[in-house]
Amino acid sequence: MKKRKKRKMPDELRHNIPYIAVFLSIFLSHFIYPHDSLKVFLTFIVLIPIFAFLKLDSRVPVGYAILMLVFAAVTLAFRKDETLANQFAIYAYWLLVVGTTLMLIEYARENKNKKGKRR
Repeated sequence: MKKRKKRKMPDELRHNIPYIAVFLSIFLSHFIYPHDSLKVFLTFIVLIPIFAFLKLDSRVPVGYAILMLVFAAVTLAFRKDETLANQFAIYAYWLLVVGTTLMLIEYARENKNKKGKRR
């Protein structure tokens, strides 16, 4: 039997996957599922296994969350649209949940690797 070679993802694509995945989650939540809380929840939670499995940077969802909070503040200040500002704040909340969970996963992986090297 021949061993299959692992195909490597091009670096440029691998670098952009986290940004695309988070953007798609926000897009789906806002335009496709605007009034369905469960689907919005699932749209963001599905990011956790994607980021964890591909070992993507967990800071990306946190960065998007901060951006969403800025959008919420600007929307509330200039457009006086409280509903849209609340929606941005909800997206920020879910992105912070995703980012924090991914950081905990990374921390657990690092501890596991350190324990394995000590023995």
